[in-house]
Amino acid sequence: HPYIYKITFATANESSALVIRPFSEKGTLKDLIYKAKPKDPFLKKYCNPKKIQGLELQQIKTYGRQILEVLKFLHEKGFPYGHLHSANVMLEGDTCKLLDLENSLLGLPSFYRSYFSQFRKIN
Repeated sequence: HPYIYKITFATANESSALVIRPFSEKGTLKDLIYKAKPKDPFLKKYCNPKKIQGLELQQIKTYGRQILEVLKFLHEKGFPYGHLHSANVMLEGDTCKLLDLENSLLGLPSFYRSYFSQFRKIN
């Protein structure tokens, strides 16, 4: 799918898994929002609220449509994707691509699991 980031190499065994993707100079959607460089340390990139900038309306429309299209594609294929957040959206030009699709296959809990589990009626 054009909105899924490619994997260069993947392997797994009984106790672990390894996934390698190409490095992106542009970084993730989170890097764009925080005006951060992908190679900078985490605390330097994301712990200065003064650097945060919003996206332009056209960027929101474009990225939103692309994310919804790939989520629809995954849903139609019966593939769960519970790790949607700005750091799992890679940017390539004006295109965004989802990362970490393998997390559900590896049994990792959803990014939002802690939020959902506090509500008793949600199973």
